[in-house]
Amino acid sequence: MKTTSFLLAACCLPMSLLAQKTFTIHGKTGTLDAPAKAYLSYVDGDTKVLDSATLKKGRFTFKGTLTSPVHAEITLRHDTAALDPKKYADDLHFYLENSVITITSADSIYNAVVKGSATNDDDKALTALQYPYKKVADSIMAVYYKRSPEERKDSVWLNAIRPIMARTEEGYNSVSRAFIAAHLNSYAALVAFRQFELGYNFNPDTALAKFAKFPSSLKESALGKKYMTTITIGQNTNIGVMAQDFSQNDTTGKEVKLSDFRGRYVLVDFWASWCKPCRAENPNLLKAYNKYKDKNFTILGVSLDDEQTKRAWTGAVQKDGLP
Repeated sequence: MKTTSFLLAACCLPMSLLAQKTFTIHGKTGTLDAPAKAYLSYVDGDTKVLDSATLKKGRFTFKGTLTSPVHAEITLRHDTAALDPKKYADDLHFYLENSVITITSADSIYNAVVKGSATNDDDKALTALQYPYKKVADSIMAVYYKRSPEERKDSVWLNAIRPIMARTEEGYNSVSRAFIAAHLNSYAALVAFRQFELGYNFNPDTALAKFAKFPSSLKESALGKKYMTTITIGQNTNIGVMAQDFSQNDTTGKEVKLSDFRGRYVLVDFWASWCKPCRAENPNLLKAYNKYKDKNFTILGVSLDDEQTKRAWTGAVQKDGLP
């Protein structure tokens, strides 16, 4: 049975929207028969979809409609026995799009070959470009984890592998960015864009300029809209931009706003009672506060504790002597 949300809402859509293309998956895995079943799962926008099909002489079929390509999974249950948590499930991860797709394997769905999905082909092409660099990095990390804790600290060995890892990372990033630039019409390139342009401490202006090169169909997809939200947040919190005002209650329940401190030098420190590095830094913050508090300087500590850990938060404030 196929289960989707917003089914009633879909009935109210104009016929022009309902007449969009559909996908068909033709699967063949050995000669398996009932009770063997295949389960297809994916998320299209905000809609989670789960579909199932019983195998007949190894064959199964799925049909549906997508608003954009999605990352999908097919899990094959060879029988009705309970899943063994110690064993890997027989599953296949691939990109699904509105097209006719064939998935074939002689035995396991895990070893299946996927044809008919341009997005899946693009993703495989990108993976092939990245593979030589990933292989080098994986081999070095395998050696690293085989070494004892003391051997991992060996400065001679570390100094020898650092330039290799740096060149490997540079090559990996270079071929990936080149692929994205050459495949702007591909959903696979849009997926890869996040890793290489929206990572930690990304430049929102640079990211926006590159994101703007994608066609409207991808920029307006659910994933594209998420990227645009991330970029906008980055622009609003970028270095040199006026800090956004916010409010939060203090330990007594009184509302405190960042704008309450306008005209002063303010260090905003985000921390939590459970964050050991944060707590270790508190003595240094306290020292700075006491040194400069009479020179128009103050510190606004913003706790990431929630209501469940409020007691731990107020206890940490007292224990660390934070005024």
